Amino acid sequence: DLKRLVQAAHRTSTSGPWPLIQEQTPSDACYILLSGEAGVYVGHDRIAVVGPGEGIGESVLRGSLRNATVATMGRAAVLHIARDDLRRLLDEIPALRETMDQTVARHVPGAAADGSS
Repeated sequence: DLKRLVQAAHRTSTSGPWPLIQEQTPSDACYILLSGEAGVYVGHDRIAVVGPGEGIGESVLRGSLRNATVATMGRAAVLHIARDDLRRLLDEIPALRETMDQTVARHVPGAAADGSS
């Protein structure tokens, strides 16, 4: 399962702060933070910090606009997964679907990952 995920994703590294997603933009991909930390911002307010292993950009599953900006806070490594690849992987890897569903439930109470809320 992990091999399929890594083959579908693109690994990216940053040497400093770098925006991964921007609030109120269309969702076209998600990220998995491999190392480092990322700040989650709504407007100018930081509302959370995420660390390694966290999924970022779960709104790609709902097809909605991003509800926050997420930026690395320094050196970081991330996996970038395009929307179509993610949808295929969710069908192929049940554990990934479960993880994404849990992430959506934490970030958007009452929402279903497949958009059928």
